[in-house]
Amino acid sequence: MGKQVYLVLMLFFSIAIAAPGDDIPMGSWLQAKEKVTQLQLYVQDILSGPNPSNVQVASANSTFTSPTLFGLVAVLDDPVRTEPNPDAEIVGRAQGLFAFASLEEISLHFTFDLVFTGGEYNGSVLNIVGHNPYLHEYRELSVVGGTGFFQLARGIIGVRTVSFNSSTGDAFFQYNITVLHY
Repeated sequence: MGKQVYLVLMLFFSIAIAAPGDDIPMGSWLQAKEKVTQLQLYVQDILSGPNPSNVQVASANSTFTSPTLFGLVAVLDDPVRTEPNPDAEIVGRAQGLFAFASLEEISLHFTFDLVFTGGEYNGSVLNIVGHNPYLHEYRELSVVGGTGFFQLARGIIGVRTVSFNSSTGDAFFQYNITVLHY
């Protein structure tokens, strides 16, 4: 049964990839000039309340005896806002996962997408990967790809913690984004 399902899926994806698209002509970015876009956005990380946007999904047996929470893995679907205010306009979502990945300091490995759901970049995505030494005042994450407005994106995100509620764990992070794209 497993091989049959695999073959059906491979056939389906082969057909889907080979089918001509009518949205953006394949390779249209080849004629485009590279652009630089700078953005300042705020990611709201919500751990408290009935609808947290950051949820633990796995941990090692030793995670909660580790001073760095080594081995804890969580998923996130954080609102991305125009200002560090819970009532500010939502222009996207930060969706993906992270893991506490250091034995020596509280440091996370991030893999997530900034999915734009409003504003001029609606429907576009920036792919983010990086090392986040959480207690440092300033951190940097890498932009490693993108779609829509941000085709073939690469760049950097400077991250600062704007606010942190020690009783709930809720926080706002300022993202200063510089991205090269077509």
